[in-house]
Amino acid sequence: MKDLKHLIYFENLLQEANNELVQQAKAEGEHALGYTCYFVPETLLNLPGCFSSRLRAPHTGSIDVGTYYMSSKICSYTRSILERGIEGGYNYLDALLSSETCQMMHRGHEHFEILGLVKEKNPQFFMSMMDVPFSDEDFAVDHYEEQLRVHVLEPLHETYGIDISDKAIRAAIRDHNEISRVMTEIGDLRKAANPVITGYEFHVLQLVSQVCPHKRILPYLKQTLTELKRRKPDAQPWFRVRLVVTGSEIDDPAFTKLIEDCGAMVVADRYCYGSLPGREQIDVHGDVPALPQALGGVTDAGLCYAQILRNVNGANVAMLLLHHQHGFQVILRGS
Repeated sequence: MKDLKHLIYFENLLQEANNELVQQAKAEGEHALGYTCYFVPETLLNLPGCFSSRLRAPHTGSIDVGTYYMSSKICSYTRSILERGIEGGYNYLDALLSSETCQMMHRGHEHFEILGLVKEKNPQFFMSMMDVPFSDEDFAVDHYEEQLRVHVLEPLHETYGIDISDKAIRAAIRDHNEISRVMTEIGDLRKAANPVITGYEFHVLQLVSQVCPHKRILPYLKQTLTELKRRKPDAQPWFRVRLVVTGSEIDDPAFTKLIEDCGAMVVADRYCYGSLPGREQIDVHGDVPALPQALGGVTDAGLCYAQILRNVNGANVAMLLLHHQHGFQVILRGS
């Protein structure tokens, strides 16, 4: 297939956390809000005057310093984030918002605070850690909503004067739905018998939609969607089997490329940096407060295997389920 026009540009944007579009937004006075976990709703980090920045540590070499502070028993992703923070790679941030969903990452963020990272460059920089219940029962959702109010919204308003009104949250939801609509439409192209997009290309697109300011990356994504609709596929499918990859912090597109170089195509991405369910649109109702709606599908993040199978039912796939620190298993489905 013909190369995508913006693919090299997208790949370059993934080379540094403080990429070109992040720098543009910062230069115009917008506040960069860093996060690592899906349970911190991206929608609320894109209120007017803010933009979300999902943290990665590309091109990490040695993580000896991160290991010194956290020990080799902590996952390499967490140590890499801390190492990059110590190097100054996240000095552009105005806040780092976290959740107690992973104790290893919790420890990493504690070291950000203990070592005073970013604070020297930006005295207003703050960190906030919220408790996330692993349940979608009413009492748990109420608790989650209160945690977001106390640990995300109110600190943003008090520190930077960010508008956290119902109207502002509804605007953020609309922006989220627009980028989610585009990404979902692109992702659905993977369902075709002979797709016009590879899993690697989609992985790159999904990542730039998370690490770049939405209003700056969205025009490029829309152009890419238009291009894909006109793109001619190869004469014959290049893959032998379709996979859905699930797991934890899979933030390196080279992992997807490695799979596809072996003759498999990744047609669904059910992991922390993936589009399922991170790029689902949020239904908004005018007679309900905006904050609970902004949680979207986050409280439903614990999809069971049956639900995963249903979500990709039209794709006729063989599924590779990768479980963080627990090896892997393959579930085969018939044609």
